[in-house]
Amino acid sequence: MKTSPSLAVFAAFLFCSLLLITSCKKDPIHNDGVGADPIGPDRALPYIYPDWMKYINNDKYLSEITIPGTHDCGADLHTSAQGTLTNLTIAQDFRIANQLMLGVRWFDIRLNDDDGTMTVFHGPYYLHKNFNDLIRPTLDFLTAHPTETVVFMIKQEHSNRGDDAFANGVMGYLNWSYPDRFWMGDYIPTLGDVRGKVVIVRQFWGTHGYEMGLPLMWNDNTTGSFGSTGGYEYVYVQDHYSLNTVSLDTKISEIKACLSKAHTEPYPERCYYLNFTSGEQDVQGTSLEYIASVINPAINSFLLSGTIWHNVGVVFVNFAGGSDDGAVPNDLVKTLVNINEFSNWVYIGPDVWANQNLDVTQYRNGDAIPKVTDNNAWQNLTTGAYCEYNNGPNDYGKLYNWYAVNDPRGLAPTGWHVASQDEWETLVHAAGGQSTAAGALKDVGTLHWWSPNTGATNQLLFTAYPGGARWGGSFGSIGETGMFWTSTEAGTDASAIWMNFDNSAIQYQNYPKNHGFSVRCIRE
Repeated sequence: MKTSPSLAVFAAFLFCSLLLITSCKKDPIHNDGVGADPIGPDRALPYIYPDWMKYINNDKYLSEITIPGTHDCGADLHTSAQGTLTNLTIAQDFRIANQLMLGVRWFDIRLNDDDGTMTVFHGPYYLHKNFNDLIRPTLDFLTAHPTETVVFMIKQEHSNRGDDAFANGVMGYLNWSYPDRFWMGDYIPTLGDVRGKVVIVRQFWGTHGYEMGLPLMWNDNTTGSFGSTGGYEYVYVQDHYSLNTVSLDTKISEIKACLSKAHTEPYPERCYYLNFTSGEQDVQGTSLEYIASVINPAINSFLLSGTIWHNVGVVFVNFAGGSDDGAVPNDLVKTLVNINEFSNWVYIGPDVWANQNLDVTQYRNGDAIPKVTDNNAWQNLTTGAYCEYNNGPNDYGKLYNWYAVNDPRGLAPTGWHVASQDEWETLVHAAGGQSTAAGALKDVGTLHWWSPNTGATNQLLFTAYPGGARWGGSFGSIGETGMFWTSTEAGTDASAIWMNFDNSAIQYQNYPKNHGFSVRCIRE
């Protein structure tokens, strides 16, 4: 609970509230002589994930979720340019409002405390914004997207106030003008506890008697070790930022080791894993952008290399969404979002869709669906049946003939039905139209789809898989094509939709009813 503020503290709060109302900026003379050089608006976002947490269950602890974060989130190119020192200072190309739209949910915030005025710094460099310039767009985002939660990890940077004085200044921005928007418990919450709120964690001990979030403290320049939270919870951190004595390859290996450690954590509700992909090097011409251009694609490839990841902790990146000049690829945040363990349904347009292929072996009334493995027997069927691709287990669900789709006992579970062609067309419209919709629906990367998996963003979290088909009596096309029955009959055939590894289009086509395809269901 808060302590009762003294008259002096009240005056400090009043001063901070006036700062918040006016959103004033710190005078440039505090920038060690380096002037701002904003160079225009952010470029168009390569993808957006504004509501991805909607599809994660409420009972998940934040430490059980893979969360993209940004290192030095306030050091963005378009509001913080540092002239000749830009290459050593700028860590992001997008402002925080667009970092949020990309799917970033954990922010590394460095504040300079000038007698209660909290300005944003990267090392000794003032970034031409104050704390409120990060708070306001975040609260606006959460108002528009109340299923999400955002974490502010706050550290004192380039100032030497005592912890209690620093905490008092931070509190002036958090709790005076914005009551009830911040969660400041000293334990790891579940997602359901904090939807629509900003979770505060801190890299300092003293709190001036306030409840101010969980302290996360670790040794400087750590290659990977447990830190301290002062309580029941733990924090494990890889933050080996100095590349003056180790190679980029070594740094990449340390990042991978932390990802693997988080993935195998036996008690994820008790431990935050914080993994910084950022680094710096005192060598002329070695910019933060160059380092990210090497590290980001290496980590993205690692996450798509074959292991089925779900929880790899918090991963802090530089140049989230890539860099303006294209030197840093834009897909690492997208990959981090998509490896989460989502609920088995998603809202798309007006409908609720299953985001997994149907995998049932019984009709809705409990009757068994015959499993037919013999090719000749399958080809001659006129009644419902299912099989598995090549008659073996896989990650793509079952293949069903259309007679099973149309069986009056109901192929879909209670509360669901197999989507019709009209419902697929509504989905395709919501996904951007027939020529590009497959890109928005396909699972990303090449773990499941063949390379190049053209256009795949999985932006709508539909996670379409290339389950292949049983073409009458023979199997084919796994990894290459996703084939899905609709419930719509077309004379002696039935309507299906398909998408391929080498383009972004959705195709509609009629096929014989004895083919075996995947099935997606829609909520009734």
